[in-house]
Amino acid sequence: MEKIIASWQFEPSLENAAVYRKSLNQQLTARGIELELIEKFELALSELVVNLCRYPLQKATNVQLHLVQSAQTIGIELYDNGASFSDFSQHIDPQGTVSGAESGMGLKLIQQLFDDVFYVPACYREDNLNLMVVNHQYQFNNSAANNQQKKATLPKNILIIDDDPVYLAVIKAYLTPEYKIDCADNITSAFERLLRYKPDLVICDINMPGGSGAELFDKIQHIPSVSSVAFIYLTGCTDQNILRSALARPIDNIITKPVERGQLIALIKQTLLRREYLKQQLEKEFSQRATLGLAPKLPRKIGNYHCALRYCVPSAGGGDFVLLHASQLVMADLMGHGLQAKHFVYALAGYLRGLCSALASNEMAAAALLNCLSDSFNSDPVLRETLATIAVLNFNSQGIAIANAGHPTPFIISEQHVKKTVEGGALLGISALEYQETLVVLAASERLLVFSDGYLDAAQDPSAALLKVLKQSALLPIQQAADLLYQEVLDRPTLSDDCTFILLEKSFTDLG
Repeated sequence: MEKIIASWQFEPSLENAAVYRKSLNQQLTARGIELELIEKFELALSELVVNLCRYPLQKATNVQLHLVQSAQTIGIELYDNGASFSDFSQHIDPQGTVSGAESGMGLKLIQQLFDDVFYVPACYREDNLNLMVVNHQYQFNNSAANNQQKKATLPKNILIIDDDPVYLAVIKAYLTPEYKIDCADNITSAFERLLRYKPDLVICDINMPGGSGAELFDKIQHIPSVSSVAFIYLTGCTDQNILRSALARPIDNIITKPVERGQLIALIKQTLLRREYLKQQLEKEFSQRATLGLAPKLPRKIGNYHCALRYCVPSAGGGDFVLLHASQLVMADLMGHGLQAKHFVYALAGYLRGLCSALASNEMAAAALLNCLSDSFNSDPVLRETLATIAVLNFNSQGIAIANAGHPTPFIISEQHVKKTVEGGALLGISALEYQETLVVLAASERLLVFSDGYLDAAQDPSAALLKVLKQSALLPIQQAADLLYQEVLDRPTLSDDCTFILLEKSFTDLG
């Protein structure tokens, strides 16, 4: 359970947002929290308080801020007496359409920064205060290995809802040895506990004073974080109309009172096993689709240049993408790794691909394209919340014109040397500087290597071992050279980021 370790009350204002950011910083620093996480909490608090100052028609006059800690999380709870936020779950849904509203984008940013974000409007709370909760998984004084082991052995969480205290006590006694049990005796309390603790399974009485199990099921269906929770009806009701209405919902199962312990445990195990199987199948299907949909692709020849592309994705999806339009090549790395982050990257890659295609169709110079993209990143409400590095290559009769926005510096490779070309410029949207381009002219013995930071970080120089492999690759045909470089990537001890690289070699035979 959470423990309140600090608490403040204040009137929401821009000035107080700054004051209590500092207070929050002091409390988190005193508990040894890393600076990066502290800054995330400061950003979240600022966004939430600014929202309360600017957006509700009925402004809040009082805010209660709690800093809370449990064995596995640290977070903030913000209570306010203003107008409730509408369509909160749609604003933060990572699979939903990205809203252009300023407040919506702030909430989506918070959702991306933290493991758990939820909101309970005042109408669902007995104190008539809106509640916003922002939590982050944080293990205190435990190693990562121990944390993973503990997570794997943690019992499943079950929320039991029944207005009969005797049945609550009986079922809790049945299940406590094997499961972590939470209880509620009414729908209002159950709804908040469901949002707060996100149980693996809900066992809910169908017919209770003040609300039915069917009403609770309907209420959570529009909230992505809990809409797929396993749901079992518990009932002693004999009214066929009530039963018919309740069973019209796609629940997992139903069990009738009186409950026999062995039957209940068998039903719970079967329900949770089925849910886990379906979850794995859905994740597998999305993983395959996202990875295939984001997979970089290029022909083996672009104009007078031979081309070899290789990529490696250590987790589902992929933040790297490559776009070729006529004689212009765009390589980008959208920040985000793992399946959850890839939901956003997958959609955003399509958005950015369309924007690049529209701009590239005008046959812009490489630097001009980056300048236009930078303006878009600065003004567009979708791109403004995005971090991306991009390199643009234009193939022409003189050579390859390269402009770079934060992307790792391409290398010119030969048997004798590995040379850097154009240093990376500022990230898109954060600088008023005009991008410049560099013309690269390859000799017959040279190749150009363009790569994402999964191959070599922009701030790193290649190691002696990597330099040796790069020079060795220059002796091989281009596709074999790409295979050699790819094998070097696969042989690395760890690979945590998407890795994409492109080898380019000028074909002098095509020039006559």
